[in-house]
Amino acid sequence: MPTTTQTTYGHRLKQARKAAGLTQPELGRCLGVDPSTAAVRISRYENGQHMPDGPTADVLAKALRLPQAWFHAETDAIAEAILVLSRMSKGKQAAAVAAMKAQAN
Repeated sequence: MPTTTQTTYGHRLKQARKAAGLTQPELGRCLGVDPSTAAVRISRYENGQHMPDGPTADVLAKALRLPQAWFHAETDAIAEAILVLSRMSKGKQAAAVAAMKAQAN
């Protein structure tokens, strides 16, 4: 039975793949796997049957142009914050985090 982590990762992977306009075989080919098994491999990640190892997760994140942390965020709001922060300069990231900390207090 898939864990919550696997289910969250799989849901976000599928969401990102579709947003990028890629099919499962197309995304699977980014991994350099045999084209005949590419779709099955991506399907297993998306369905939470398997989790990619670290290097594979890196390739998937880069292919989809998303930070790897986005796939693992516990809530959609945290995932969105990760995405927004990842698109800012380091200086703006620091200012945004400082503002979030002030709001949290």
